[in-house]
Amino acid sequence: MNQTCPKCHAENLQTAHFCHSCGTSLGATMVQGRTLISQTLASAPQISNNQITNAVQRAQKSFGNAPIAVGANQATQIMTNQREHTVFVIDVSGSMYDPYDGRYTKLEAAIRANTTMVLNKAQIDPYDEVGIVSFDTRANVLLSLCPIYSQKQQIIGTLQAIQFGGGTDINVGLKAARDVFDWQRNDVVRRIVLLTDGHGGHPLQTAEDLKQRGVVIDVIGVGGNPYNVDEKLLRKVASVIEGEVRYRFIKDQQTLVAHYTQLANKTATC
Repeated sequence: MNQTCPKCHAENLQTAHFCHSCGTSLGATMVQGRTLISQTLASAPQISNNQITNAVQRAQKSFGNAPIAVGANQATQIMTNQREHTVFVIDVSGSMYDPYDGRYTKLEAAIRANTTMVLNKAQIDPYDEVGIVSFDTRANVLLSLCPIYSQKQQIIGTLQAIQFGGGTDINVGLKAARDVFDWQRNDVVRRIVLLTDGHGGHPLQTAEDLKQRGVVIDVIGVGGNPYNVDEKLLRKVASVIEGEVRYRFIKDQQTLVAHYTQLANKTATC
């Protein structure tokens, strides 16, 4: 029996979580059979202040002295039975070399934002795992999933070493991220954080497959103008959770860092 989209009235498969036509959420988004909500969580076992300070200093050495926010809401109790596996999917096409907000290139701003997210996740739950994929017309798995608590320096070092490439094919980046996940695990929330400054490829089928498997996809478009990216496509790639499309266009590095700080929070299940 099919289900009807409440927004555009298109017919969808009973098992679909998102309308194939307009991307509207069809009921609750599920991960491992449980409803997704967004929630800020408190710290798991704490890393030392020296570790945090050293990581921040390394990041600031590369990106200047602008403040890097770390920390989380300490009032909420940690859900220790839930781990997140997050894959950063970063556009390294030639246009990412263009200036961004007058201070950084777009790629430098992306690296700084992703670094901030790692530092914040290290405080929220250092036992979460992070992987890194870069893409232009081809994708490269720069780092397989690894726990932040033991590999934080390697994660940050891998981010800082990312180089520019050629064209843009969003689909190859998503496919590579899909291959990074350990699909034998049924006790984790899987996330993709995709950043791009353009358009290219045909990512919708791959994105739908990932979302059907319970992967949460956050998409960030960057540049001077939203018209530089294919916003219609990127909105369809992004997850829709509780009616909110997880896509945002950002045109300055300060807002980008703040957004990635927020993305470090858990996507909790209940």
